[in-house]
Amino acid sequence: MLVKTVTTVVTTDSTGKPVDAIPVRNAVAGETDAAGRPVTPIPVTEDPLGVPVRVVVGKAAQNSAGQWIDTLPISGRGPPPWVPDANRYMPAATRTRWPSGFTMTYATGLNYQCSKLFFGSPDYPTNDFLIPFVGFGLTEGGLAPQETVNPNADMLIDEAFFVHPNGTEYPILFGGNVAAVATAATGIVYGQVTLPADLQGWSIFGIRTVYHGAVGNTYIGAYRCQRHRGEKLWAAADLASVRALAVANGPSTAAMDPDNWYNTVGNATNSQQLAYGPTIVLAKGWDGRPVPLVLADSLVERQEIAASADDRGNLGIWRRWLDQRDAIWANCIPLVMGVPGSKSVQELATSATKRWDLIDAIKTTYNGGKDIWTFVLDQSGRNDNSATASTWSNVKLGLVDRIKTRYGAGVRVVGITLMPTFTSSDAGRTVAGYSVSALWNAVTGTLKTVNDTVKASSRYAAVIDMLPAFMSDSDPTKGPAAELFPLGNVIGHPGNQDGTTTWDTIKLPASVPLGARVMFEYQPGLWTSRTVIGRTDNGDGTADYKVSEVFATNVQDNAALLGHGMNSDLVHPALHGILRTVSRIPQAEKAKFYP
Repeated sequence: MLVKTVTTVVTTDSTGKPVDAIPVRNAVAGETDAAGRPVTPIPVTEDPLGVPVRVVVGKAAQNSAGQWIDTLPISGRGPPPWVPDANRYMPAATRTRWPSGFTMTYATGLNYQCSKLFFGSPDYPTNDFLIPFVGFGLTEGGLAPQETVNPNADMLIDEAFFVHPNGTEYPILFGGNVAAVATAATGIVYGQVTLPADLQGWSIFGIRTVYHGAVGNTYIGAYRCQRHRGEKLWAAADLASVRALAVANGPSTAAMDPDNWYNTVGNATNSQQLAYGPTIVLAKGWDGRPVPLVLADSLVERQEIAASADDRGNLGIWRRWLDQRDAIWANCIPLVMGVPGSKSVQELATSATKRWDLIDAIKTTYNGGKDIWTFVLDQSGRNDNSATASTWSNVKLGLVDRIKTRYGAGVRVVGITLMPTFTSSDAGRTVAGYSVSALWNAVTGTLKTVNDTVKASSRYAAVIDMLPAFMSDSDPTKGPAAELFPLGNVIGHPGNQDGTTTWDTIKLPASVPLGARVMFEYQPGLWTSRTVIGRTDNGDGTADYKVSEVFATNVQDNAALLGHGMNSDLVHPALHGILRTVSRIPQAEKAKFYP
């Protein structure tokens, strides 16, 4: 097979100074550059003609002034050269979320709490971490993202720790103090920690936060623990007791994470509880890659809840797609501003500016006037739907105008087309069973007009059209149905087949991903669905899966098994639909992140 090895000669650095020619070749596993940093081998890819191209990595070299020059991409084969700024704080963690949804009440014996959450680091070494915690929360749904879901008392942080991948914990200090108080409804406190050595790129690290309040007071949270990733939420009656639980590192306190609430969304009394923790995590060491500020609603991540998170904690289409470690375009860790239910018309507007004030305060206080993002990625607007296309598109574009008013007309904003909603006659089993209203028709309806406006608007420097990746291949007006994801068969049958005794475990092929929503033909011609939230591998190609929906369904032996493309609301994609869409949006779309 013909393989072209590409080389390049660098003539100037980012300041225009001449640099010596840099010989390039593919890196070797375990190799470091001249500065002692790990160099990752880059796999063979293909050029547009289908000829394999080995994208090679040069060793760091010195220019004529004796300065170290970072590895540069191959001219014409990827992004323009990155300009590192190692002293600029930038987002340094996947999975971060703003507190939102609902407040919870400190119960007797459970008013001292400790969360242990895990995040993915950027694909470059980082250190000197800046970690804000807040005392305000956001509403979800109708008025989102207004910052009006607030505790009735201050958030009292007893201590917080950075959990290194090797298990060592380093104290996070707040102005040199172990404890901090985030004032209810308004407060922001900044934790900082510097590690004895840089955190290696592409690591999984943790933040452990201990906090408390008076019994009967309310508090906020942001995170639903992802059990399969080792996340925990402990609670006790006093600080010593909750510290002991954290040291033992046993399962979450049952009352804080009951099985029947795991991987569910609702309110404080009927769904998975929210753990308090860092709002965002920033670090120095930035290598110059793009950092998107994402105008977002639930379609960034809420189509998933907890059990289906990937190894780095990502949920949803856009967090997963941005974090793809592409050999040419690399990954990007986003600064996600929205929450489920967010509307463009309500973002950066009345009661929705505290988050923006926070990131701007970091810019001025810690970053020497430099933003913690490089461009804006606009996924928002779906919740602003209107039967009048101009009304719908105008509120979406109005948010872009407010962004440019705040940050300057030259801010680069990249748009994303909006995806439709469906109804179904067969619970999402077949594409033919979907129906699409005129409002949501992406080919002839209001949605088409809105998306055409987005694609044509000069407010956007570029637009990612995600619809071809999401929609079914057989009908461009309809999304992915379960028939696109055959998974084999149920192994034997769950339960007693008596239609009376409930069951919560089902044996399936071990290839079924954790957190998937599946459907199976429980009797000839009759289908039902379950969500798999836990698994025990049997070592024979099968696994016993725990399901969240517990009923007494009488299931025939070896029932046909499918993966859902959509959740039951037919608004949000389910895991198989998400993974399909992510795989079908070209990583080369990241070229639009650059001027």
